Amino acid sequence: MNRDPYAIALNNAMTEIKKAYPDVQSSFIFTKEGTILTEDQETDQKTMDNLKESFENLKEKTKAIGKLESFYIMAKNGKITLSKIKDLHLLLVTSKNANKNQIHSITNIIIPTILKTMETLTSTQNQLTPSKKLMVDTLTGFFAGDSVQIDTEILKTWTKTGNESLAHIRNVLTGEQTIPENIEQVKIETFGGKSTLCKVKEIKEQKMKGKNMIKIPEKICKSLEIKKGDLVKVEPAL
Repeated sequence: MNRDPYAIALNNAMTEIKKAYPDVQSSFIFTKEGTILTEDQETDQKTMDNLKESFENLKEKTKAIGKLESFYIMAKNGKITLSKIKDLHLLLVTSKNANKNQIHSITNIIIPTILKTMETLTSTQNQLTPSKKLMVDTLTGFFAGDSVQIDTEILKTWTKTGNESLAHIRNVLTGEQTIPENIEQVKIETFGGKSTLCKVKEIKEQKMKGKNMIKIPEKICKSLEIKKGDLVKVEPAL
């Protein structure tokens, strides 16, 4: 499961929707590239793979007539509704007697409202805690772990300028009610467009402090296709 804040918020929303609307049997949200952003935890992997393959086939077939916006299928045992919401596709599998007004509310009110709220909150986050360009140094060896290391002063600055606001945004998205004392994770983005979320610790070596550097485990460097000496954009994450 993607742990991006969008995925977390949408997954929480779909969980609550299933509780409120028992006729919703399965739900999936795809990106325009066909990547599953959030999925129904009760649906097996084989079914998800089949749905994804069907989505890709349908998208290919619709190229001749234009973009895929939405469709509705009445099957023997239920209904399938696909709706385009901004750059995402929401697929709902519902019972045969599902209320059309409820489906309309989910696809045209609830999910679009969540996305709009997240865009506003994300914009606020970016204003409060701007990203920093840091030079990469690699962490190697058996004990490299999966956490990155950043200068203490940078972490303190982020904490002072926006940690409470970041916590508020995270609480809105996840339903949590906590305000952490320190920055717990950061988002690393390369200038090639790759990004990931990582746990963060204070940099250990005294000689590395104050040099605008970030120490990244070698395996993460490989996944991001970066090396020692490269610059990356780093910001606190939700």
